[in-house]
Amino acid sequence: MSASRMTPPELRVQGPSPTEDTSKVAATDKNPATRRTLHQNILGKLRPLPLQYHWTFWYDKHSDAETASSSDYDERLYMLYEDVSDIATFYRVYNNYPWDKIPQRDTVHIFRKGVKPVWEDPENLRGGCWRFRVPKRKAQAFFHEIAILCISSEFQAALEKEHDHVLGVSTSVRFNTHLISVWNKLGSNERSIKLLEETILNRLSPNLRPTDSSPNSYFYKRHNEHDGYQEAIEGSK
Repeated sequence: MSASRMTPPELRVQGPSPTEDTSKVAATDKNPATRRTLHQNILGKLRPLPLQYHWTFWYDKHSDAETASSSDYDERLYMLYEDVSDIATFYRVYNNYPWDKIPQRDTVHIFRKGVKPVWEDPENLRGGCWRFRVPKRKAQAFFHEIAILCISSEFQAALEKEHDHVLGVSTSVRFNTHLISVWNKLGSNERSIKLLEETILNRLSPNLRPTDSSPNSYFYKRHNEHDGYQEAIEGSK
């Protein structure tokens, strides 16, 4: 096993700066001005108030095994930053993380505080994910926008009437793409799933939207449709 597999990239976060400008686009997101409106609108609303929910950054090391037991997560999954409660803290974490050094098949999650990014967490048991295969050249910009839409409760607002919840987002490095996921709580609610899809596609910047709707581009999958789901649930009891 290579050294990069054993030592995932570390997070180094400095304390808050009294002059920090929370309206800036993330330093790692060097993309055209087509996304400025999205960030300005959302960040402008967020600046005076804390986030509706608190969020946690997690790191998930890939396991070579086809399925992983719950006990494996104690070694594979660890917390990068526990409590993101406002947009300034989000950017202190996001801008200081070495995104380009994540080993292939490892994953970074941003989840509601108190919810683990695993199927067997009580909040995830009956849920699922929208998953997007994003080319590497667009992956970081795509994940940045998805993360902002998530933590600002833009996705949550779309699902409020369905009594569903968006619990987190993930980015997983693949060979020539990233697999970026948006997790929701109610995998059985078809209307909620469709509303979430529409919101993601409508709110993303035009140049980041998938160019087709085939499963090679994006798809929805319930957690209980995965191989190993039942084993993971039983192992957590």
